[in-house]
Amino acid sequence: MIGVVSVVVATAVLAGMVYLWRERLGASGLGFTLLRTMAFGALALAIFNPGLLPRRSAGDATVLLDASLSMGAAGGHWAQALDSARVVAGPDGAVRFVGPDPAGDSLVPTGGTSRVAAALRGAAGASGPVYLFTDGEVDDVGSLPPSLLHGIQVVLYPRDTVADAALLDVQIPERVVPADTVRAEVVIGTWGMLPEPSGLLEVWEGERRITVQTVDLPTGQGVARRSVVIPAGVLSPGNHVLRFSLTTEGDREPGDDERWRPVRVSDQAGVVVLVDPADVEGRFLARELASVMSTGVSGYARLGPDRWVDMLTGADVASEFVRTSAQRAALLIIRGVGTRAGPRPAGQARWNWPAGSDRGAEIFEGDWYVTSQITASPLAARLATVEWDSLPPLTGVVPVVPGESEWVALTGRLGRRGGDQPLLIGTDSAGQRSLTTASSGYWRWAMRGGAAREAYRAIVSGGVDWLLQTDGRVGAARLVASTVVPRGVPVVFRWTGSDTVPDSAAVRFQGDSTWTRILRFDAAGAAREALPPGVYQWLLEGTQTSGVAVVEPYSDEFHPRPATLDARDADRALALILEPARESWWLFAIAMLALMAEWAWRQRRGLP
Repeated sequence: MIGVVSVVVATAVLAGMVYLWRERLGASGLGFTLLRTMAFGALALAIFNPGLLPRRSAGDATVLLDASLSMGAAGGHWAQALDSARVVAGPDGAVRFVGPDPAGDSLVPTGGTSRVAAALRGAAGASGPVYLFTDGEVDDVGSLPPSLLHGIQVVLYPRDTVADAALLDVQIPERVVPADTVRAEVVIGTWGMLPEPSGLLEVWEGERRITVQTVDLPTGQGVARRSVVIPAGVLSPGNHVLRFSLTTEGDREPGDDERWRPVRVSDQAGVVVLVDPADVEGRFLARELASVMSTGVSGYARLGPDRWVDMLTGADVASEFVRTSAQRAALLIIRGVGTRAGPRPAGQARWNWPAGSDRGAEIFEGDWYVTSQITASPLAARLATVEWDSLPPLTGVVPVVPGESEWVALTGRLGRRGGDQPLLIGTDSAGQRSLTTASSGYWRWAMRGGAAREAYRAIVSGGVDWLLQTDGRVGAARLVASTVVPRGVPVVFRWTGSDTVPDSAAVRFQGDSTWTRILRFDAAGAAREALPPGVYQWLLEGTQTSGVAVVEPYSDEFHPRPATLDARDADRALALILEPARESWWLFAIAMLALMAEWAWRQRRGLP
């Protein structure tokens, strides 16, 4: 807007100098100056394209109703809000539900999140008034442009204060061995005045109660962390879904008292990552492995002389547990010195990351770029799909001379000059496969995302496929899904295969019944499927890729949250951008008419 004002002022000054000082037209010069100023002012508005607030004309009301689960939770006023919304909409109007449409004919809220931005954008061009009925507990208020709230009539139905105790989170290892004593960390939150300072925490599998214990609740409104132990041998080998249930006196909201967690009990630890000492490279490596693998992935990092943590959950783990997991792993990935790795069991595959730590070599730092020429190796087919020239450089390389039985999958050059240095080396000796990564700095690729992250994932998934001798049939799945999601949140499926992401794929689901859905993938290779609470087995049709998706009955919407939107927000909102000036045809009409009038007037005055 400052640019528009500057152009208008400059035009007025220049036109005044021409007509009043140079041509000395007197009173007529004022008319010429006004016409030229109007023409150039309209053109300046079109060029700088500021936002204009369109005038709202009379029309039918647009009624938006927040259909998130918080509206129907204890203390909520869903029925009153629905009745009021219908009255405002009128007999011929419709109520638009913000979020997923209520299931069935019961008209109950089902949305697992409270987001209103998309609905407000859709209503921005409405000809009549816009009403938003909500409890004010909106998640995306902070990211809303003020213009979206301008003129919106916010009708609040805030939740009443009720006593509530919620099981906010449960942290438990996803993969254990039968001899393990499983320790779970639970987070409990309380609101309002509860009559008892303690509650009953139970762990169930189906109809079998595994353990029960009394836990102290936080006083008043607060959050506390408690522990529950599942003895060794209680869980048999196989897949389990455990239900953690909190029972307290005076709890008015049961929807946030239960959490579900899947646990796999296996004699083999799958893929284990040891990072000694902890660093950013190891953290990104464990995360990317967990995102592309269908088999269990465990990652442990050493923070101190005798302190190890689970990189996926953040929980402390005992040194003896780390050593045992490393010995039982089908694939052991070592980042650093790997002091807890121990002797290599027969049949175990290993991946040293980065390479050279066991050879005592020093890392040569600098900008190392992967060469685009892929050498012949068992990983060549997977790596040939990557555009290596577009990737950021790695941070260092260990000078390694491959042995006679070793092959090189990737090479790199310092600053794109000089000779090639091996970056990824493999060997297969008597059925024991090994990989050695002679470079570091791959975390840069993971942080950048896009093509760089996909290149990182291609190395990780291709290397694990070969090490586990799966050739893509079992190890690295082409499709992975969210393990656990809360109620009202869709399960996210991601395509992780090295081939091109398809437009769609057929997936068979099995819960209380069996059905098939066609998943539609977006540009990032993600598809979303909304499912009611339950445990679902899914299978990518035509392949062996399968998994388990758990939709738990819990939602953050059930327990009280701060109200982020009130009726005054709409009154205070400023209209920044609703309609770009360049889309207003009358600006160009004003400019043309003013210039034509100026030209015609000059012709009548005999001016050139």
